[in-house]
Amino acid sequence: MSPDCTRKIARSTMIGLAAGLALLAISFVPRVADAAPQALALVATSSPIQLACAGDKCSAEFTTYCLQPERHAPVRGTNYFLTEKSRIALTAIDRNGKAIALSPHKDLRFQSLRSHSAVSISLAPGLVQRLGLKSVSLALANNITLTPEAEQGDDNPITADELALVETELRPVGNYVVDRNSTGMAAAHVTNRLVNYLPKVEDNAHATAEHWRGLMAQARDDGLSPDAAHLAQNAFDLCRFYANQSVQGDMRYCMQGQHDRLMKVLNSDYWKAVKTGS
Repeated sequence: MSPDCTRKIARSTMIGLAAGLALLAISFVPRVADAAPQALALVATSSPIQLACAGDKCSAEFTTYCLQPERHAPVRGTNYFLTEKSRIALTAIDRNGKAIALSPHKDLRFQSLRSHSAVSISLAPGLVQRLGLKSVSLALANNITLTPEAEQGDDNPITADELALVETELRPVGNYVVDRNSTGMAAAHVTNRLVNYLPKVEDNAHATAEHWRGLMAQARDDGLSPDAAHLAQNAFDLCRFYANQSVQGDMRYCMQGQHDRLMKVLNSDYWKAVKTGS
């Protein structure tokens, strides 16, 4: 490959990365008002996602987006709750292979990770050790809504009437515009699965490549469109170049940025749809 071609690839790569990685910085913007942050849509999964367990903690990242553009985005670590109408199938197996019944509303914890684009879902502290759990997986149903934890002194909380409006009017719009999108959303699903596979510091690029090929093959078998496959593969290739040439081992961070870039476009489409319908 000629030096000019290499430089062009590098420039286009870093431009694409800048858009994705800049989104990660949003997570650290300080809260500007004493008002509740926006309710979030938690995107359904096409198949169960297994939580990664280490010690007494089991958690994984899941895709979200903003349902209320008039409210501010959550800062990293904002606690959220699953609304009463929302449904998650929670499967837990103990070390003896026995299925353990758990309540998604009581036994799961939800925290914002990167603005409104992703949340961490984990088991409540102490459950793994107390119940001797070996594996936990989640299957997310359609139209799940997360509402922020109420804080003392909040001068503009999300009221019951406001939340009812979000669930009955806004969430179905999001499901139609975002959740069911067969290109960007489908690509975001695949990137999110790789994010959950990758360690914080990648130490085996070959294993990552093999896992990615498996994810893409499964996604294609499940109906991934050529356009969605192109978006997903482009995200992976950009991050592979970045992790190899710029910041060694930073594949996970980069893929998070690419996931969030895809979700930003979809969230903008949702905001336009809501504004048009208002």
